[in-house]
Amino acid sequence: MEREASLATPLIRWVDALRARKLDDLAHLFIRVLQVWGYVGGQLLWMLAPFLGDGTVTPLAQALEDPEALEALHARVAEGALG
Repeated sequence: MEREASLATPLIRWVDALRARKLDDLAHLFIRVLQVWGYVGGQLLWMLAPFLGDGTVTPLAQALEDPEALEALHARVAEGALG
């Protein structure tokens, strides 16, 4: 639960939507790939922010650059797989 406090609300909603659609396995894979390539992806999103809108991009870009946030996302997906 402590880790979850660091997650932005849009990220929690995205993870919950993936779990609701029974895409837990895909989410696990996607998050593991992001843990490897997250920093680069975050930088790309920051460059695209003026075109995509800061409200959409900011939470995801921040999470990509934060290994703890990605681990918290993974834990939230795993929590749904167990429950």
